[in-house]
Amino acid sequence: DTVTACAFHPVEGSERAITTSVDSTVKVWNTKYGNCVATLKGHSASINGCAFSQTGDLIYTASSDNTVREWESSAPFKCLSIIIGHYAPVQAVVFATSGKHLFSISEDRTLRAWLKFPLESEPGPNTPAARVGSQPFSVTSPNGRFTDWFQWQQVALFASAHPLRCLAGSNAEEEEEVSCGASDG
Repeated sequence: DTVTACAFHPVEGSERAITTSVDSTVKVWNTKYGNCVATLKGHSASINGCAFSQTGDLIYTASSDNTVREWESSAPFKCLSIIIGHYAPVQAVVFATSGKHLFSISEDRTLRAWLKFPLESEPGPNTPAARVGSQPFSVTSPNGRFTDWFQWQQVALFASAHPLRCLAGSNAEEEEEVSCGASDG
């Protein structure tokens, strides 16, 4: 199927890349040998954009199912969270250079800034469902000794008069800068 986006692992010498497709899958590639090492499934529509976290340990995907997903970038390649809040297909996702904020743009004419907050403890059974952001999710240490809980929350929303199509983060070390382009040029 048609490839819609690609991203290379940010750590030099990592030999990994990701591609997204209209068939709603993400493929993780070994760039040294050219083979696909994993196919990630979970989105229900075309995936339009992708990015690695600053350290490369996480993958983010933007989809026409109006969500952004966060995945582990190594086996077992689990989907950690589903970020909701856009009301139309999400076109692109990028992590700020500082590694703090995740940005997404959508055909709903918004650029949204997201921040992952640590939770003090496991959420209780009566925790309300998130309307914007993500449900609380856990990340277990590789040795299985401890589990941390997190939740994505929207921290900024910028509206445009036109649907947004492309997104890029700055290279500044301290600044949280992004630029985006609209469909009208």
